[in-house]
Amino acid sequence: MITAMPGQSQRQRMRDAQLANQRTARLRRIIIVGSALLALVLVAVMVVVIVQQTQKPVASAPSEMAYPPNATSARDGIVVNDNAGKPDVGVYFDYQCSHCVQFEQSFAGAFSLLGQTGEIRLVHHTRVFLDSGNTEGLSHKAALAAACADVVGAYLPYHTAIFDAASQGPYTDKLLLETIPSQLGISGTDLTAFRACFANKNLAPFVQSVEDAAMKAGLSGTPLVTVNGKAIPASAFTGKTGDDLKAIIDAAAKG
Repeated sequence: MITAMPGQSQRQRMRDAQLANQRTARLRRIIIVGSALLALVLVAVMVVVIVQQTQKPVASAPSEMAYPPNATSARDGIVVNDNAGKPDVGVYFDYQCSHCVQFEQSFAGAFSLLGQTGEIRLVHHTRVFLDSGNTEGLSHKAALAAACADVVGAYLPYHTAIFDAASQGPYTDKLLLETIPSQLGISGTDLTAFRACFANKNLAPFVQSVEDAAMKAGLSGTPLVTVNGKAIPASAFTGKTGDDLKAIIDAAAKG
């Protein structure tokens, strides 16, 4: 029988311990390197997510929109009631015009009724000449807000609310962006889109195009009503009420 020498057994145990220590050190290096690589990957992912979040648009309003949904094909007004083949009635006004406020009170209901019952094609032409060229003036702001209200399907009630507020003093951003939308129930994504539309001013060129078209057509002064492009003399409305409006329009259409 062959027996192991005591010295040989001790050397073997030392060699085994050395190999075990080497394996432990190698495993430790693998863990350290792997952890470092994982950390780098996580940092890269976080950077990508942050960049993507910062690149997201903050508003839901279409930034490329250049005119309201119900703008006329000539971009010179907003169609309130589109009844093809009926007398084309244009109403011209400036939101700062005191006579326009009175005219609105006297005839707005009759215009709306004739439009809703399909007897006229009603188009609003919002003027801004009372700002005297100041694009930050109150006429421009009110006109822009009304156009933005069309973006969220609330043009006519918003238009009416502006005139209703005219007697309360100058139009303010709070009135246009908070008070009136709250009164009309504009909220959620519609409110976000409306306010973004007002803030980015992409419809400002449309507002100016309405003014420019009226000036080019020689239509001065407000309030002013046209039937099939022909201006009705202001005297035709003197002493009249909404009950007389259809007769006035019919007479102008025949002429």
